[in-house]
Order: sequence, then structure tokens, then C-alpha cells
Amino acid sequence: MWYFGVDFLYPNDKFIKIIYLRLYMDVVSMKGSGGAAISHSKESLSLAYVQALLAATGLNHNEPKIDNDGIDITIRGKGFDGIFQEPKIEVQLKCTAKSGIIDLKNNELVFQLEKKNYNYLTGPSPLPLILVVHHAPKNFDEWLIETAEGTTIKYASYWYSLYGNEPIEKESRTVRIPLQQRFDSQALICMMELASKAEMIYNLEEAKV
Repeated sequence: MWYFGVDFLYPNDKFIKIIYLRLYMDVVSMKGSGGAAISHSKESLSLAYVQALLAATGLNHNEPKIDNDGIDITIRGKGFDGIFQEPKIEVQLKCTAKSGIIDLKNNELVFQLEKKNYNYLTGPSPLPLILVVHHAPKNFDEWLIETAEGTTIKYASYWYSLYGNEPIEKESRTVRIPLQQRFDSQALICMMELASKAEMIYNLEEAKV
């Protein structure tokens, strides 16, 4: 079983409790059969995961732009040493709970991205653009694991850069994200440092070339 998540070891923290309450209310509301409610809850899950990382790293974000295709946020930093002391990164958030999206043979998360989202992420843009896909359990009652020590969001988010790719004409394209590109605190700070220095954010395989 893949068991990745963000652990909240300080359940009395007000900010974390607000994130958890927002997610909990969305999960409760999705118990009906409405597809829109399920989609909205997935969006909230992906956003809550990122907000937890921002709380842990001291970063911030703007008011999320939410639609039926996902969430767009701008992550903001302060006090960096590069050209831009307050770097920003544009992030498009997605969430999937489909079975079989983890390709264990190639160690990749396989995600189908619609044309308009794909082409937006290819640029051009004055800010770095990345895709972040959250992989959630199929059953919504497994999204959060609660214990006496804290709360865990399952499973994890993964990032990918499509910047500079050619736009597509088809309705969608399969994006294969290496599981090495987990969107965690270390990866996030590294990206912000690159943005501060006005450097490109490359996928790991591209960075090795």
C-alpha cells in the first residue's frame, strides 16, 4: 500500500485546524451522489495539502482561483537572497483518486490533462508554472487518518513542469510524472530559490542533461 501524507503533530494549531475543518466539511457534504460535490472535495483536498506545506515552510499564497477543472494559486515567498527577494510560482492543482494511476514498473504517476490546462502550463508566463497532482485514496473516508498524535492527509502530491513544451491540438494528453518528483517541503523551497534567482524549474530528468 502507498502510504504518503502530511502529518500534523500539533492538532491545537489554529491554522492547521482551520485547514482540517474546511476539508472535513467538504468531505461530509460529498456523501450524496452529486459528481460536482465530489469534484469540489477533491479540489479542497489538494489545496489543503499544499496549504499545510506552506504553513510548515513559512510561505504564503494568494486567493485561489477555483473552477471545475482545478485550482490555480500563486505561491509567494519573502526574504530570499536572489534577484527577486519575494519570488512567486504559479501552481495548477489537480486531484485524482482513480485506480491504476501509479505505474510501479516505471515509477510514475499517470495523469490525463485536458488541452486548455496543458497548453496554459506550456507558457509563456512571467512566472514559473508547475502542475501539482494530488493522489488520493479512492474511498473518501480514507483521505484523512486521525490518531491521538495528529492527522495525516493521504497520499501525496507530485509536481511536473510543462513549460516550453509545444501546445497540443488533441483534447487531452497523458502526463507521466516521476514519483521522485514528490511535492514536499524540500522541493517547494528549492523551487522558490530557483524562482528567486530567475532560473528555470526543470523536471529531474531534464536537470540531469
